[in-house]
Formats: sequence, structure tokens, C-alpha cells
Amino acid sequence: MAIPISSAAGAEVPLLNNDVVHGSVDFKGRPVTRSGSGGWKSAFFIIGVEMAERSAYYGILSNLISYLTGPLGLSTATAAANVNVWTGTAMLTPLLGAFVADSFLGRYRTIIIATGLYILALGIMSISAAAYSFQSSDCQITAANLTACSPPQFQVICFFFSLYIFALAQGGHKPCLQAFGADQFDEQDPKECEDKSSFFNWWCCFMNTSVIVALYVLNYIQDNLSWSLGFGIPCIVMCLALIIFLLGTMTYRFRSLSEERSPFERIGRVFLNAARNWRTTPEEISKEEDAQGIPPYQGSQQFKFLHKALLAPDGWEEEGKVCSITEIEEAKAVLRLVPIWTTCLGYAIVYSQSSTLFTKQGVTMDRHVTSSLQIPAASFQSFVSVGVVVFIPIYDRIVVPIARSITGKPAGITMLQRIGTGIVLSILSMLIAASVERKRLKTAVEYGLVDLPKATVPMSVWWLLPQYLLYGIADVFTLIGLQEFFYDQVPKELKSIGLALYLSIFGIGSFLSSLLISTVEKATSGPGRDGWFSDNLNRAHLDYFYWLLAGLSASAFAAYLTWQINVDDTHKGRVNAYKFKWKDKILQQERHIKLLKWKGEIFRPLQIQSMSFPLLRLYNFILSTFSSYVKVAERFSYCGINSILINYLTGQSTAVAVENVNAWSRTAPLLPLLGAFVADSFLDRYRTIIFASRLYILVSPKSSPLIITRFQLIMFYFSLYLVALAQGGHKPCVQAFGADQFDEQDLQECEAKSSFFNWWYFSMNLGTIMALLVLCYIQDNLSWGLGFGIPCIVMCLALITFLLGTRTYRFRVGSDERNPFVRIGRVFLNVTRNWRTTQTAISKEEEVQGILPYQSSEQFKFLNKALLAPDGSKEYGKVCTVTEIEEAKAVLRLVPIWTTCLGYAIVSPQSSTFFTKQGLTMDRSITSSLQIPATSLQSLIAIGIVVFIPLYDRILVPIARAMSKKPSGISMLQRIGTGIVLSILSMIIAALVERERLKTVAEYGLVDKANATVPMSVWWLLPQYLLFGIADVFTMVGLQEFFYDQVQNELKSIGLALYLSIFGIGNF
Repeated sequence: MAIPISSAAGAEVPLLNNDVVHGSVDFKGRPVTRSGSGGWKSAFFIIGVEMAERSAYYGILSNLISYLTGPLGLSTATAAANVNVWTGTAMLTPLLGAFVADSFLGRYRTIIIATGLYILALGIMSISAAAYSFQSSDCQITAANLTACSPPQFQVICFFFSLYIFALAQGGHKPCLQAFGADQFDEQDPKECEDKSSFFNWWCCFMNTSVIVALYVLNYIQDNLSWSLGFGIPCIVMCLALIIFLLGTMTYRFRSLSEERSPFERIGRVFLNAARNWRTTPEEISKEEDAQGIPPYQGSQQFKFLHKALLAPDGWEEEGKVCSITEIEEAKAVLRLVPIWTTCLGYAIVYSQSSTLFTKQGVTMDRHVTSSLQIPAASFQSFVSVGVVVFIPIYDRIVVPIARSITGKPAGITMLQRIGTGIVLSILSMLIAASVERKRLKTAVEYGLVDLPKATVPMSVWWLLPQYLLYGIADVFTLIGLQEFFYDQVPKELKSIGLALYLSIFGIGSFLSSLLISTVEKATSGPGRDGWFSDNLNRAHLDYFYWLLAGLSASAFAAYLTWQINVDDTHKGRVNAYKFKWKDKILQQERHIKLLKWKGEIFRPLQIQSMSFPLLRLYNFILSTFSSYVKVAERFSYCGINSILINYLTGQSTAVAVENVNAWSRTAPLLPLLGAFVADSFLDRYRTIIFASRLYILVSPKSSPLIITRFQLIMFYFSLYLVALAQGGHKPCVQAFGADQFDEQDLQECEAKSSFFNWWYFSMNLGTIMALLVLCYIQDNLSWGLGFGIPCIVMCLALITFLLGTRTYRFRVGSDERNPFVRIGRVFLNVTRNWRTTQTAISKEEEVQGILPYQSSEQFKFLNKALLAPDGSKEYGKVCTVTEIEEAKAVLRLVPIWTTCLGYAIVSPQSSTFFTKQGLTMDRSITSSLQIPATSLQSLIAIGIVVFIPLYDRILVPIARAMSKKPSGISMLQRIGTGIVLSILSMIIAALVERERLKTVAEYGLVDKANATVPMSVWWLLPQYLLFGIADVFTMVGLQEFFYDQVQNELKSIGLALYLSIFGIGNF
């Protein structure tokens, strides 16, 4: 929600001006006090929503490949491809959601709408699964009646429809929620600035806690009880998340809109003017800079061509036709994101594997805990979250302080260093996964299980644990690093867009993963020849694929290192134009506030100031649990659907099921772009979260028949994509709304905001763990209807919780400026129209406008062409200011980060598809009667996150902060890079484990026994899951914080949606 400054300025202001958070208002548009709003008290409401959303998301994603290859009967390759397509879409929709949030709705409204879409999608999904369960009760599948027992086409369509509604919901939810959460910290306050640095860490930690719960609970329900219940529980969770989000409204800080034009318009005009002034010579640009009085240190030297936007196209110099140096620097900031975005695509590709191929590995292995208790294969995905949750406190409280003491940086290491570290860990995870798979295949051969695909390989599923945990640690570095980097590098109004760009890395990564799987399948399979993704995993070669992913990630990492050096060099000599701009505005607002008299009652939170510090922290914690639960509930619901989706679709062939899961997985990360756009442009994050939570509740399935009609199939897919749609509105807005609760002007809140993303991810993975452990078991052993119904109930509670916090939320004050999308878009438009403008003309225009050199960054200098009016027009609104150009640059700088993180996004989907399929073939027995659902293995990712995030935030961050003197210990880019490295390591481990599994299959003569259990423990998959979870702590949280930080305030949801779109594209 954005409140115009005119109305906010006229509101009554408390006498204690030093306690007023400038640039923020409450939900009624009144100025807010630092002690009574925002900060952790509001962030935890939002984190609660994120935990709910993540539990819902991973409740779907983690077992999606099982649902596709089970009830829907898709082949493994098709199911994996569908999972990647959906994941890619879900990661790209945040771009749309962030755009809507930052331009029209605002993050608050977008989060509400996205939550409603989540509820809708989960409701439809649960109903579709319930119909299938009802029909399957009297159907016995045999070779003769396989077609008769297949689900009706309509039910398949409904499922995929709901799946992509789910992805659309994430598009509005993912970027807005995290950006909204980061907005709750005042960067001008030292304490809040430090808190904001930890915000991304703890965001990731709590998020993965919810993921762990989702992977264990939801996957168990889906595998053992009912798919409809496994989809229904996330629906309930999202309802609760919406309630929690609304409950925190009173405490939220809402950004006050400035009188400037839209950041999209400003940045777009920079590129447009630079394009139109493409013939402008450097001499003309320098002349214009001198005329405008722009000092050399005011603008960065990178992308100097954008300075052509300083000149009016075709000689027009009327006001509004040219861009200011600040606008040019904004455009440069955006442009700098491109190489990071690109080079992180390898990590995004690896990221996709933990929910697909890792799960398929676990299905074939021994998942028994006791003789009667079996772990769902999808639940092992929770170990990624476990790695994140365990490592984040270590990172934040140990690693960061140590690194800070060494480097002198507040974050310990830079964001780029963090991202790179995660990429390396992801490569290691792939190597481990390859080794484990090789061992599994060897075991299958030794026991003669090669031709028994349904047999359980006598190899413990815990072999997968290292790859899961390592990937979780990689996430701590890369994901969080990318979050922080993309959040940090864009103008304030584009924070949602920045985070959406980060998400889009994984969206594109999912798409690339799907494309890669399809290409490899066609290249390796043929008449009489089994491909790498054979439905009989004992004859497949997932280990080869993991090696391939490790190689691709390593190549992407090499490119990432090159871009990191360039970005670091650029930032060393760059002056942040936005901070100067907003500091000037704050001073003006302070002078204005001093002239006003307080005529209303004093803010109630003043009573809190008399509390002792421990009591105050307890009070803030109680309030913050509202938003934390919303995130837990949303993640619980989402993961409850996502984790078991592959099993639910396994009525289809494995390839078709994987393809459907990937399609849904690609869609869901892309829809946050839509949700963020709606939130930032129309509804704001608060309302979007409520709407998205309602969608989650709406899409709530019941139980599933074995024989389903075409109508039921359509309904299932319809609900599935409604879930994606709900996530599109929920995912970006909830996190953005949570970040909005921290005042960046307050030092304490700024520090808290730094940890917000860590604990956000922590809570999100808690929801995922609950979904994977509980829902997977219910869906596998009880009922699909119950497995889908529980998330519905949880989302209902989440909605209630969110609403309960309404009185505590901080809402951004709206401004009279133009829409940020319009501003940035106009920069690019003017640059395009001025493509012939020479550098000399730009320099001349800069001189005329008195733009000092330090006002405009040298990067993306061509955007300075937007300073000139296209076609000689001088009318107001036709030219861009230097501030608008700098906004466009800031958005453009997200592109490299977005692109380079696609590799990570490609790896990410594998944990819910191939990892799960691996687990299905392995020994998953815990006791003689207890078997772990293969999908529950996905919870290991969340476990890794939940365990690592406290370590990261409470140990690593303070250590890094002591060495680097940075509030967050390391930079966001360093964090993202760290996660990418860990994801690569996770893929290496996964390949090794798969190779071992195949070896076991051959040893036991199980090559042609696809249904046989390979005598290899499913715990072989543990390392790749945990490592992937740790990688998420770095990369996912880093991307969240980065994309949130790099965009303007009005575009925070878009920033987070862009972050999500990374994984959407990664799934594709």
C-alpha cells in the first residue's frame, strides 16, 4: 500500500520527531513511530505468511513428480519436464507480480490477492485429487484396464490449471512479501539497518523451517493417506497465513509514495533517450555534463553510454524530455543486474533437481525408518531446508562476525562473494548426487533389480542426505545472496521488481532444466535403448545428468566470477544516487514535520518504551509471530502440493508426470512477476497478500479417484495453476511487505532488516519441512484429499493471522510521482528513440541541466540519452531526469545477476523431481513397518536451511561483520555466489549417489525391475539434499535481499518477483 505524501504530510505527527519513521506511514496513512511499527514486530507477521506460503508451495512442488507419475500416470521424463516447466513459470511470474505491485496495487494488496489465488488453486487441486481418489476406489490397475483406470482428461486439465494458478499466486506473493518485509526496516536507522541485514538470513531460515514441515508432514500425508488431503492442508495453511498477514496490518510500515515519476518511467526513459541519442558522441555527453554541473565522481563509469540520456533526443530540451543523472544511475543499477542474473542460471538449473530427480532417486531406495514406518521420498527435500535452517544461524552469528572482523564489511563478505560460494557448493552437491546415484545403480545390479523398476533397492535413502544438506547450505549463500543483491541494487520503488528478477533466475532455470532434460532424453534414448531418464531408474543414468549439471554450473560460475569482478570494481567507485535523493527528501520532510502540530492522540506504542529491553524483545517477538506464521502456512501449503505432485501424477508416465510438474514449477515462479506488478502498481502488498491467500484457500482439493474423467483432470490442473497464481501474488508481496516493516533510516532496524531475509527463509523452510514430513505421509498413506485439504485449512489460519497483525504493520506513504514502471519504461523508451544521439549531445545536455559527474554512474551510460527529448519535443513528461535514468540503470544491473543465477535455478527443481524419483527406488524403511515417503526427503533441504540459518545469522554473520565491517557480514553477491558453489557441489554428490544406486541395481539384478526396491538406503540422498538446503541459505536469501534492495521502494515486490522468475526460467 502506498500513501501519497501530500496526504501523509498533512496527517498529524507525534511530538517525538526523532521516533518518526520518515517515508513510511501506517495503514491509515498516518506517520508511524519507530517503536510502534515495523521492525521485527511486523517482519515476523510477514515471515509467518512466508512460512505458510512456502509450506504450501513445497507441499506441492516436492511431491509433484510423484503425483504426475502416480495418479496422473505420466512418464518420468514427461513428469520431470512438467515439473520444470511449472517451476520455471512459478519463478517467472514474480516479475509480473512485482510489476503490478510496484506500479499499481502496492505490495500489501498484491500479497492479499496472491494469497487468495493460492487458496483458490489449492482448493481446486484438492477437489480434483478427491475426485480421483473417489473414482479409484473401485478400480484395479492391470495391463488390460490401464487406460480405463487412467485419470480423465478433464481432471488432468483442472489439475494443471490449478497448478498454474498456484504459480500465478506465487508471482504476486513471492517478491512482494519479502520486499514488504524488508520495507519494515528503516535503512536510515543504524539498528534497523543491521536488523535488515539479518532479515534476509532469518527470512530464509524460517522459510526453510516451514519447508521442512511441509516436506515431512504433507509428503507423508500425500504418500500414505490422501493426495486430496495433502493438497487441502496447504489450502488451510494459506487461509491461516492470510489471516496472520491481515492481523499484522496495524504494525506494518507502508512506503510513502514520492512526488517523482514512476521508477519504470524514469528508468525506461533513460534507455529510450539513450537509444534515441545513439549517435551522440562522448564529447557531446561530456559537454552536457559540464553544462549541468555534474561532478566526475557523481556517476559511475560503467555503462557510460547511458549518459546519452542526459541530452534531449533530436535537440529537444523541454522539461520532462531529458533524464537526470540520478535517473541514469538508476538505469545503470538495473543494467548491472543482467550479468549476475545470467551467470546464476546454472545454479537455477541445479536448483530444480532437488524436487524432481533427487526425489525420484529416493523413491527407489530403502526409505524405512522402522519396519512399519517409511519416509516419503519427497520428504527428503526437507533436508535442503534443514541445511538452510541449521546453517543460517551459524552463518549469521558466527561466520558473518568473523568475516566482518576480517573484511570490515557489515555483511562480512560481499553479496557477490556469497552468491559465488553458494554456486560452488551447488556444484559439489551435484557431484555428490552423481556419486550416490552411481552407488544406487551398482546396488541394483548386484541384487538383480535392474529390470524391477518397482523394487526397492537395498540401499538406504540416507545416502541422499549429503547432497540435500549441501544444497541447503548452498542456498544459504546463493539464494539469500541473490535476494539481498537484487533487492539492494534497484531503486526503492522497484524492490519488488528486483526480488522478482532474482526469482526469475530460477524460473528461467527451471525452463532450461526442462529443455535440458528433453534434449538429453531425445539424445540418449531410442529404439531398444534406455535413455538417461528411463522410467526404470535402474536402467537410467541420472548420475550422468548430474555430472552434466555440475559441468554446466562450473562454466556458469566461471562467467559469474568475471562479472563479479566487474560489478565489485564498479561499486567501489560508485556513489548511490538513490541514497542522496532520499536523504534530501528526508531532510525536507523533517523540516516540514517540525512545523506541524500534533492534534491527535499519541501513538500507543509509546507505552512500550517504558518496558525493559527483554520485555520489549518479547513483545516484538509475540507480534512478529503473526507474519512468521503466514509465511510458514503459505510454504506449508505450497510445498504440500509441490512435493507430492510428481507422485500424484504418476498415473501418467514418469516422463509425462515430470514434464507436467516442471511445467507447473516453471509457471509458479514466473507468476510472482504478475503478482508483484499488481501489488506495486494497484493493490499494494497488503491487499495482494490477502487476495493471494484467498486464492490458496479456494484451490483446495479433496480425494482422488483412480479413474478420473476429463473434467476432473481439467479441474485438477485448473486448481494447480490457481495455486501457482496465488503464489504469484503471495510470494513477492509477503516478503516485500515483511521487509517494509523495517525502517532503513534506523540503525537497529536496518540491522534487523539485514537478518530479516535469513529468518524469512528460515521460517519458509520450516513450513516446507512440515509440509514434506506431514503432508507427504498423509498423501502417501491416508488420502490425497486429506493431503490437499490440510494446506487449505492452514492457509485459512494464515489469512486470519495476517489480518490480526494489520494494526501493527507499517505501510509505505504514497507519493505524487509517476508510476515507477512508467518512469523506468520511459527511460528505455526515450533511449530507444534517441538511439542516434551522440555522446557529445548527451554531455551537452548534462551541462545544460547542471548535472554533476557524481550524480550519474558511468555504467549503462547509453541510458543518459533519455535526458534528451525524443524528436525534439520539450513538453513536460517527455524527457527523463538523471534520477529516473539512474533508476533504470539500477534495474538493468539486476539482469546479469538474474541471468547468471539461472544455472542455480536449473539445479533447484531437481530436488522435487529426480531426487524424489531416486528416493522412490531406494530402501526408505525406518522400521519394519515404517517407510519414509520419497517426497519427504525433500524436507532435508528445508532441514538444512532451518539448521544452518541460525548458525549463519548468529555466528557466521557476526564473524564476517567483524572482519568486513559490513552489516550483513558479506555482500549479497558474495552470498549468492557461495550458494551457487554449494549447489554445484550438491549436484556432484547427487550424480555420485545415483551412480552408486545404478551400480547397486546392476549388482542385485534389478535393472529390469523398475518397481523393485534397490537395496540401498535412501539416506544416501541426504548429503545432496542438505547441501542444497545450505546452498539455498546463501543463494536464495541472497537473491531475495539483493533483488529487494536494488529496486525503488515502489518496486520492492517486482524486485522479489524478478528473483522468483529466475527459478521459473530455471525450471523451463
